[in-house]
Amino acid sequence: MLLVGALLGVVAITGVKTAYALSISPLNFEVNGNPGEKISNIVRIYNDTESVMSVEMTVQDFVAAGEKGEVLVKEAGEETGYGLAKWVGLTPASFSLAPRSSQMVEFTIDVPISAEPGGHYASILASTGGTPGEGSSGVGVVQKIGSLLLLNVAGEVREDMSVLEFTVPEFSEYGPETITARFSNEGTVHLKPRGFVLVKNMLGGEIARVDLPQLNVLPNSVRKVDIPLEQGGQFGRYEATLAAIYGATNEPVSAVTVYWVIPWKALAVIGAIILVLLVLIIKARKRLGIAFRIIFKGNSSGS
Repeated sequence: MLLVGALLGVVAITGVKTAYALSISPLNFEVNGNPGEKISNIVRIYNDTESVMSVEMTVQDFVAAGEKGEVLVKEAGEETGYGLAKWVGLTPASFSLAPRSSQMVEFTIDVPISAEPGGHYASILASTGGTPGEGSSGVGVVQKIGSLLLLNVAGEVREDMSVLEFTVPEFSEYGPETITARFSNEGTVHLKPRGFVLVKNMLGGEIARVDLPQLNVLPNSVRKVDIPLEQGGQFGRYEATLAAIYGATNEPVSAVTVYWVIPWKALAVIGAIILVLLVLIIKARKRLGIAFRIIFKGNSSGS
């Protein structure tokens, strides 16, 4: 099993010694298809080195792994429940790649007439076996990179998403840098929530409106989304509201959280200054009282 960096990322596994610079483009495909339909497209494999590479192409299913968008590429034959690999063909399946050159590989998804509606997922993998370089200890390098396929088969699907958490540090000195939302997809197709986060101060005034990063959430998984928030030099209580929609019918999801911004260092400095002023005022009043008593006593004795 291979752990892929992210849903919109690339898997690259290398051994010891020199890392071969093999790359693939694009990094992901999101396609819709009907049962019985054939879908074709192209990936391009790049050799960014000065050496000839022998490249093998394969297709393997993947599932969600963790909450940051990682996916786990399954070994051939492992059942995932949302498999796509067995429907995908590659041409060519292997080739030799000259230095600083590229090769286009066509993939065809042959959707069965009996295909279950909803999401199906696989990764197109390009791998090259390492050849020990001159003067090396005989340890080669193996590199494997991948492009992700996300297929939605038309039909009766279940779209069901909720917000498990919408959180931010309850107290911060200069305001939070990010607000975190955790989306749970309990449906049968991948979903990409879209919307915004609105932040208001204690008087109800809008101080920030940030678009929600549009990231895929695979079925039966949770995706953590960090929403950047630029807010500084503020003070008081704030309310952040998440408003988003998902799916073909734009179903709404929302959440609210409250936090405080307390610039304690600045307040500590102001408090110290006030304390010093109070001490000086008290001392000044004492000295003035002593001076007045001396003056009045002097006048009394002179009379």
